[in-house]
Amino acid sequence: MLIALFLMLRKKVSLLHVCSIQAIILLYLFCAVRLAIPIELPWTKVVSGGRFYRWLYWILGYPIGVFPVYEILLFIWLAGAVWSLGKYFLQYRKASSYLNGLPKKLDRDAMNMLQEWDADSRIQIFRCAEVKAPCCMGIWNKRILLPEKAYTEGDLRYILLHEYTHLKHNDILFKVLIRVLCGIYWWNPLLLWMKKDVNQSVEIRCDLSVTGHLEKAERADYLEVMLDAFRESTDTAPLTGSAGLVENHSASLMERFRIVADSKIMQKKWTTVWTCIAMLVVLVFSYSFILQPKYAVPESEIGNGSRIYEVNQEDTYIIKQGDTYILHTEKEDLIIDENAAIQIREEGFLWKEVEE
Repeated sequence: MLIALFLMLRKKVSLLHVCSIQAIILLYLFCAVRLAIPIELPWTKVVSGGRFYRWLYWILGYPIGVFPVYEILLFIWLAGAVWSLGKYFLQYRKASSYLNGLPKKLDRDAMNMLQEWDADSRIQIFRCAEVKAPCCMGIWNKRILLPEKAYTEGDLRYILLHEYTHLKHNDILFKVLIRVLCGIYWWNPLLLWMKKDVNQSVEIRCDLSVTGHLEKAERADYLEVMLDAFRESTDTAPLTGSAGLVENHSASLMERFRIVADSKIMQKKWTTVWTCIAMLVVLVFSYSFILQPKYAVPESEIGNGSRIYEVNQEDTYIIKQGDTYILHTEKEDLIIDENAAIQIREEGFLWKEVEE
C-alpha cells in the first residue's frame, strides 16, 4: 500500500516544492527494507484478520496430492526468484565484460577537471569510440566512459558532474539492490513499477544536484547537453549495471526537463531529515501489528460437563493478590502461575491488584 501511495504522489511535480527528491528516494528505501525483512518483533501484537484471513488460510493449507497449496506456491516463488536473479546477474556480468573489454584510453584532461572538485577521487575517466553517450559504471572500481567527441569545457563539466554524482551516491549499487528485491518478489507488479520510478528519481536527483545553484541560462545549457545525449543514445539500449546521462525514453526525459526548469524546486536538507524520522516511526509501527486468523474453539471439543469454555476481555481479567494470581472468568475463578498471568496480560486482558 505504501509503495502504491508513494508512486502516485511522486508523479506530482508540486510535491518537490515541499519535499526533496532525496527524501522520496528514502521513502522507497524504507519500503524496500519493510519488504525485505518481514519479521515479528517481541512487541508485535496479533490482530484478528477476520473471515477473509480464515478463508485464505484454509485455501493455502488445502492439500493437492501430498503437498499443501502454500508449499507449491513457495516452490513456484523460489523457482521464479532463482530464474529472475540468475538472468539479471548473467546480464550484469555480460555487460561488465563488454564494457571492460572495449578499447579505451584515459582522458587526463577530464580527470584533472574532476580532481578540482574532489582531490581524493579515484574515479577513472576513459574515452571510448564504442560508447555513444556518457555513462558510468562500477560499484568498487568506479569509471566514467565518454564517447570520442569534442565537448566544450562547459558541456564536459555538466556531464562529469552528473556522472560523478551517480558514483558519489553509489546509485549503481542502489539500483542493483532494488533489482535484486524485484527479482525476489518477481510476482509483485508494484515493485517493477517502483524500480522504474527509482531509476527516474535517481536521475532527477543528479539533475537537481548539478543545476541547484545554476542560473537560468546555465540550466538551459545543461538541458541542451541532455538533449544531445538523448539524440545520440536513441539507437542503443542502456547496459545492465551502468548509469547514463539519459535513457532512451522521451516521457522520462520530458519530466526531467520540467523539473530542472522549475525554479521553485529546492532540495532542502531538513525535509530529508524529517522524512527519515517520519518513516522510521512508520516502519516501527508497521512491525507492531500482525494480522492472523481468529478461530473459535470447535464445538466437538467442548463436551457436556467439560470445563472448556470461551473467555473474552469483556468478562475476564486477572486479579493479583499478593503473590497469588487469579484468572476471573464469568463461570469461575482459577489460580494460575505468574508466567501464565503475564502471558494473558500481554494478550490485552485487564490486570487488577487487590490487597490481601
